[in-house]
Amino acid sequence: MLNLSRHNLHICFLIILLFLKIFNYLFLPTSAFANENCIKYTNVLIENKFDNTQTVTIQAEVADEPGERAKGLMNRKELAKSNGMLFVYYYPSAPQFWMKNTLIPLDILFSDQEGRIIKIFENVPRLSENTITAGEGVSFVLEINSGLIDEFEIDQTWNMDFSDFFKTAKPFC
Repeated sequence: MLNLSRHNLHICFLIILLFLKIFNYLFLPTSAFANENCIKYTNVLIENKFDNTQTVTIQAEVADEPGERAKGLMNRKELAKSNGMLFVYYYPSAPQFWMKNTLIPLDILFSDQEGRIIKIFENVPRLSENTITAGEGVSFVLEINSGLIDEFEIDQTWNMDFSDFFKTAKPFC
């Protein structure tokens, strides 16, 4: 009788293991375990609507999940000049930002789904807990190095082009 109990226990263990494997395959994204199946960056073009020769390309790290958006660029000591972070909101909203634990001086652009710039904040104070928001209707927020807005004279007449983001077939990580 003792051997039968061990045999049943072994079968139960194998069934549970099989169930976990099937659950993992069906319900968990592969990017949760293998970063080689995802991409980290997208190119965002900031374009002058009135002068096609004026375009700024930013290679942006994508933050499209709540945990990624909450962390943002906190605790980073540097950011390459043409890099940034793109915060993605799948439904228009009124996101609020603060710069607590943000060591890099930033310019921040808020835009709608079409890439129309709603609001720009230049040279946002580092390590601040003051709230930064553009109000309702925001779908994307782009954080870039402080000074780029001034250098390229970017204002609300410019647009952001997210076509690279929308064309991406692999998930972002």
